[in-house]
Parts: sequence; C-alpha cells; structure tokens
Amino acid sequence: MTIIVYTTSVLMDKCIRNKQRKILDFLLQNNIETEEIDLTINTSARDVMLEKIPKEKHSEKILPPQIFNQDQYCGDYEDFFNATEAGLQYTFLKLTPPSGSLEEKLLQKYARDGVVVNI
Repeated sequence: MTIIVYTTSVLMDKCIRNKQRKILDFLLQNNIETEEIDLTINTSARDVMLEKIPKEKHSEKILPPQIFNQDQYCGDYEDFFNATEAGLQYTFLKLTPPSGSLEEKLLQKYARDGVVVNI
C-alpha cells in the first residue's frame, strides 16, 4: 500500500512546512511506501484530493498536508498527531503495525478488553 501525502512547496506558513516534514519523516524512517504530491506543481491534484476527502470535512479549511492510503482518506496533520500521541500511527494510516511493535501490542490489548479503536 502506498501512502499519499498532498503537500505544498510554496509556503507562507512555517508551521505547515514543519507538519509536512514530520509526516514525511515518519514515513521515511519506517520504510513506508510514500508518494508526495505537491499541490503547487500539480494544480489539478487539488480537485482530485478534495473529491476523495469526506464531505463532512469540507466545512473545515482544508490545508496541506492531507494523508491518504491509496484512495482512502486518513486525515490531516492534526489527525496524524492525535494518532501518534495514542501510539496508533499505523492504524491511522490504515496499515498493519509491524510485528512485535508497541502498537501491535496495544491493539491486542484493546481487542482482549473489547475496546473498539476508531481513528
């Protein structure tokens, strides 16, 4: 599975650049197949991205980075940050966590306890 991250290379806000970098660094460090699509260079990609984002999210301001597992919407940086805080990055990315990882152990514990994980 390829994780697609919509980004922008023209940044007026340093915060957006840092958010994009944190996501891309996580993916690179964990050898997760990634495709970065720069909305500044590929202007038609914005329409494709917006079409794949659930309609209920359209009431919010949609800024890069936006994250997808193929065509499945994962979320934005805030969603990624919350998943990271919970130790559920792979679950957020709709990927199976690595064998023996803390996330795998957490998910097994949640399953035993009957906890449903919705990210």
